[in-house]
Amino acid sequence: MIKLQNLRKDYYMKKRAVTALKRIDLTIAKGEIFGIIGHSGAGKSTLIRCINLLERPTEGTVEIDGVDLTRLGARDLQKARQSIGMIFQHFNLLASTTIYENVAFPLRLAKKPQAEIDRKVNELLSLVGLTEHAKKYPAQLSGGQKQRVGIARALANDPKVLLCDEATSALDPMTTHSILRLLADINKKIGITIVLITHEMGVIQEICDRVAVIDGGEIVEDGPVAEVFLRPQQPITKEFVEQVSDFELPQELLSQHFNASAAQRELHRIVQVSFLGNVTFQPIMFEVLQQSSVQFNILHGTISRMKDTPYGRLVLELTGDKSDLDRAVTTLQNRGLDVEVMQ
Repeated sequence: MIKLQNLRKDYYMKKRAVTALKRIDLTIAKGEIFGIIGHSGAGKSTLIRCINLLERPTEGTVEIDGVDLTRLGARDLQKARQSIGMIFQHFNLLASTTIYENVAFPLRLAKKPQAEIDRKVNELLSLVGLTEHAKKYPAQLSGGQKQRVGIARALANDPKVLLCDEATSALDPMTTHSILRLLADINKKIGITIVLITHEMGVIQEICDRVAVIDGGEIVEDGPVAEVFLRPQQPITKEFVEQVSDFELPQELLSQHFNASAAQRELHRIVQVSFLGNVTFQPIMFEVLQQSSVQFNILHGTISRMKDTPYGRLVLELTGDKSDLDRAVTTLQNRGLDVEVMQ
């Protein structure tokens, strides 16, 4: 659906090139919600604006449905952009026109007949829950309502792709949640591909299918959200995960085990078990350990959700002979659980 290859973006300051993006390769599937997370200045806003060529890449290609936008002339590019909607952090609404006219604006630019404009605007205002606000002006709305107008306007031309440039960072947590649920519902209803940039891992965790982590203008890690969240590889990814992690292991629980003698440690093993999806609610661990001669003690644990997917983590103290401990760990891994031996 969206394919970025060898993307590079340079800015020039006093005849000196400053590279904002380098060697970006990303493929975003049709109908998925794809998150791009990074700190301020990492290049994420530049990256999302390269997708619709509001920023023209210095090098590389941007393909949407097999069409390379970087090769299009001005007229064809303008037409191609009609299939790419965009919403912004600060809404960018027309302050002097009504909510109805804000949503109608791209339809009037496309020279649609009035009857079609009426039908489409009413349909979109209903979709975002603002039917009764059609005659109001932006100043009369809350921040969340303004963003809903922005979403409706971005959908006016039935785009294939919706780009969200820090769409919730100016909103309070409750309003952020409502906007994210709206985006997820729209994605399910019409199958639109959503590319969302943010600096908050909670946003990624709530609605995204896959995520890319950008740092210093480069993609340093990407993959399914659950995989990146549970097994982050890069320090910056671990930093983002810690923003929302509800699994901070109390070190006092482990101190007595780490300070044990070598002979005692031979009979004990501390393991962290991670599980994802339907397996979260299955008694796999109980079944495996019950059938072995290993005893176990739960030191710490949690169950949560990533988008619609449940996941959990447990820290266990296993006690038994070395061969039994090894066998229990291997059996748990063979049953689809991610087991990390901590001691």
